[in-house]
Amino acid sequence: MELMYDVLMNAGPIGLLAIYAIYSNSQSEKRIEYLLEKKEEKEEQIRERWIAVVDKLQGEKDEMDRDIVRRLESIEKLLQVYNNS
Repeated sequence: MELMYDVLMNAGPIGLLAIYAIYSNSQSEKRIEYLLEKKEEKEEQIRERWIAVVDKLQGEKDEMDRDIVRRLESIEKLLQVYNNS
């Protein structure tokens, strides 16, 4: 506050304009930082959801692969029994 009075007394309106510009710039920087943090949080949430979906689909694919292998082994055994008869 003392700085503002000193600027008003010595620099006049131009000094006041400079103080306003500095204050406005610092407020804008704070707002930009806040918005960037929110954006990063949203990106992280999207990334986590995407990873969860990919993991789920990979798990389902692995389970289907194991099921197919089991079925093929079962069919192979049946064919062996059939051929041996």
